[in-house]
Amino acid sequence: MALKSKNQRKRVNHKILKIKRSKRYSDRIIIILDNKSVFRIPEDAFILNPLHVGDEISSKDIKKFDKKMRFKEAKDAAYRLLSYRMRSVSEMKKRLKDKSFSSDEIENTIDHLLKLNYLNDQEFCRAFSSEKVKLKKIGPFLLKSDLFKHGLDSELIDNCINEIYNQYNIQDLIEFHLEKKKIIKNELLDKKDKKRLDNYLIRKGFNWEQINNVYADWGLI
Repeated sequence: MALKSKNQRKRVNHKILKIKRSKRYSDRIIIILDNKSVFRIPEDAFILNPLHVGDEISSKDIKKFDKKMRFKEAKDAAYRLLSYRMRSVSEMKKRLKDKSFSSDEIENTIDHLLKLNYLNDQEFCRAFSSEKVKLKKIGPFLLKSDLFKHGLDSELIDNCINEIYNQYNIQDLIEFHLEKKKIIKNELLDKKDKKRLDNYLIRKGFNWEQINNVYADWGLI
């Protein structure tokens, strides 16, 4: 009896018993094999590589389809994340890793999104900075801290901060918080109230020099 080669021994074919469209995801095709195992194929891959009931498929080809399916699942997960709000590249990588996608699946998905400009750290940095300063009236130190949390490049962060605070005057932002706290001009702050207000403005992202300049203009010190 002739011995099978190494490649022949490893090659296992399965017959396709049933093909159906997923009820939950209409763009996915479910393939059921004669050994009762099941795998899924993205619809576009199925159109390019049509399969039929009765066809035989090798384990190697099943792995190829599985790889395409995982890539599609990673892309779909990324699209869902982007439907809520913009994301930085670093944040998207972390979220996909949390969903148990492999490094290759994540990198392929990131490359895909970058080519479509669905991920753009510069645009994200600008939009995030504008929204934070416009809505929260925060200072540059808090904004910088928030941007670092999204894994952005330090040079990009510095450029965004310079750009946004050319649009928003820091003194105006601090004065907004003084008015919010109902601070009255030309009324000296006592030591306890000043310390409380100092800490509040520091937490909002302003430095001592910026704060004291406004205090002086308002006649608070």
